[in-house]
Amino acid sequence: MAFVTIESFNGITYSLRGCIGYVQAVAPLKDIVQKAAVAAAFSDPRFPPISKEEFKELVIEVTVLTEPEEVYVNDRFDLPKMIKVGRDGLIVEKGIMYSGLLLPQVPKEYCWDEETFLAETCVKAGLSPDCWLMNEVKIRRFYGVIFREKYPGSEDILMKSPDQIKCKKSEEILE
Repeated sequence: MAFVTIESFNGITYSLRGCIGYVQAVAPLKDIVQKAAVAAAFSDPRFPPISKEEFKELVIEVTVLTEPEEVYVNDRFDLPKMIKVGRDGLIVEKGIMYSGLLLPQVPKEYCWDEETFLAETCVKAGLSPDCWLMNEVKIRRFYGVIFREKYPGSEDILMKSPDQIKCKKSEEILE
């Protein structure tokens, strides 16, 4: 269970260039990472395939995930108390048609609180931001360990937990 994130570095900021992964252990980890890397580079529907010219500007990040576990609460308004930004990744599912996943580092990068994290994961699933309040919506959480190139082309790999990610200021995100 792993996700590969590819970011383009322009000398000042990083921009998402592709992110694909597998939540289930469908193969050995090395095979999952290899398949996810190829898919993130060439099959992420949000971006055109990466060109040969871009390759020298890319940073690769691999997030290895734990098995997702469903979060149960008696009162849906208690869900934010069961989620911890900087530790949890989230999956929101409604039936077989709607599913969205955000990695544990995402809410840290965007300075979100737990309620915003839930809302944004709902939006990623194609649902309304408050869908997490509906009993038929399943919320699952997982943990992750991040392995990231220090800079484009680097042989130095940084290992981080999501709580080590720094919050980006809103003006940095807009650049």
